Amino acid sequence: MLDKDLTTTEITEAPELRDDASDVSKTDFEGNVIGEIEGQGKLRRSFKTRHIQIVALGSNIGSGIFISTGKSLRFGGPGNMVVGYTIVCSMVICVLQILTELSILYPSSGNFIDFTERFLDPAAAFAIGMGEWLAWTTVMASEGSATTSLISYWTTAVPTAAWMSIILVVTFLIHALPNIFFAEFQYVTSVMKVVMLLMFTISCIIMCAGGGPTGSVHNGQFWDSSKYDIFKNGVRGVSYCCLYCLWGVGDQVFVGMLAGEARSPRFSLPRTVKSAGLRIFGFFMILVVFITLLVPETDTRLYGTAGSIASSPFIIALNDAGIKVLPDILNAVMAICLILGGLEPIYIAARCLRHLAVRGMLPKFIGKVDSKGRPRWSLAITFVFTAVFTYMNCTGSGATVFSWFSSVTTTIFMSVWVVLGIVSIRFHMAVRRQKSEILNTPFAYKDKLFPIGPLFVSVGSLLILIGLFYASLFPVGGSPNAYDFFETYLGVPLVLVTYLVYKIVFRTKFVRSADVDLVEGYRPLSDDEIIVLETYYSMPWWRRLWSYVDVRDGKQLT
Repeated sequence: MLDKDLTTTEITEAPELRDDASDVSKTDFEGNVIGEIEGQGKLRRSFKTRHIQIVALGSNIGSGIFISTGKSLRFGGPGNMVVGYTIVCSMVICVLQILTELSILYPSSGNFIDFTERFLDPAAAFAIGMGEWLAWTTVMASEGSATTSLISYWTTAVPTAAWMSIILVVTFLIHALPNIFFAEFQYVTSVMKVVMLLMFTISCIIMCAGGGPTGSVHNGQFWDSSKYDIFKNGVRGVSYCCLYCLWGVGDQVFVGMLAGEARSPRFSLPRTVKSAGLRIFGFFMILVVFITLLVPETDTRLYGTAGSIASSPFIIALNDAGIKVLPDILNAVMAICLILGGLEPIYIAARCLRHLAVRGMLPKFIGKVDSKGRPRWSLAITFVFTAVFTYMNCTGSGATVFSWFSSVTTTIFMSVWVVLGIVSIRFHMAVRRQKSEILNTPFAYKDKLFPIGPLFVSVGSLLILIGLFYASLFPVGGSPNAYDFFETYLGVPLVLVTYLVYKIVFRTKFVRSADVDLVEGYRPLSDDEIIVLETYYSMPWWRRLWSYVDVRDGKQLT
């Protein structure tokens, strides 16, 4: 029941939580204190609903949507491109459901690492934790390479090292501030990315209609199977398209990690899943369809240097239509977003490293957090490796660095998805085996797609990895060789070797369903959160729907 004196209630936020909310002891169903000490110091729960909802959407918009789409069309053709992107974007929705269910129950910045250790095997947790750290550390370097490519659209007078230094300094300075500044910067850049995507979409509609000084009507002529290879390279083409799509959308673990520093995970995350998942699917699929309508898979400009802005299908289409100003505007917005693009990769990588230290898998000092909620040592270590990887763009071909790093990242992401689906199934097996009521408490969130969603994620990711193995072993237009194989597939053996070494050295065991700890770290809803949820769900459907659009803080419900 709602308090009779309650006249207004925040609906975009839970009632204000204390700054030390993350220090509140957890309790089990009997009320026994079972707190969890996570290293020295605590991360702050300072992220608001608007941060999580908008940042979760914007974090999926990077160099992938601008550059990798050209590689997808080049290797897969229009048909395979639509199939591959549909598969991966559908998986994104399933992954968000898995992460939301588990993150609300056990909010932790370690997130999927914690879940894997708890429900599967510590060795698997260490392998994917280190894999994700490496993947997101190299993402920063890849975005640096993409930024250089964007800037070269106007000039090559500024040395690559100068741009790399600017990106690193900006990223490091922002992460040196309290976490709330990180959230605000991410919020602003995410809004810019969404606006940019809308500009892309509108310009594509205009170009399809024949807009532009030298434009022509595009009515599907590039889908003519008598002239073009619609499903180019078969299974290999689909696999490549899935790989490049995953580079564009990311593996979504960022959303789950935000729960560890969110004020009210139960209120924020389900709204994020419903809005961000569908928006990601809608944005990406609409743009992919437009790309296949505007640019043929035979266009030789798609065969330009990997990671080059000149090979972007958007720039190709705009140039063909004779539109002169818009490419510069879009290029400038994307360059600004990429210069600030290191915020998310550093955030995720540092949290992965810290959580491994908290769980005793790395030296304890790495898990320390200062009074402002910053994991100092994990950030410092991540910064060092990020700088090394980023400056590798200066020592050789930036295009080669981009290709290697993006492939390592996406194959690791796909490996994490294989594990994540299994973890979700193992969680539900433990709940059933122990007859736990953890999913039957008031306002408990359940995975809407279970068990189909986790099965689709694990099996689908495994099949894509098998397809990529085939494509790596027998590269398009070439013969089997070690260079092409590891350029595409290096991430998978890295994860497997890390897993096997840790398992052999520490002799870890798979956790039995009856022995899974469903209590430690569980976060029951506070009274304030229950009041907000009761109020929210008592609203008419149209007001709840509008709240997904209006994400301003301080919005009141009367």
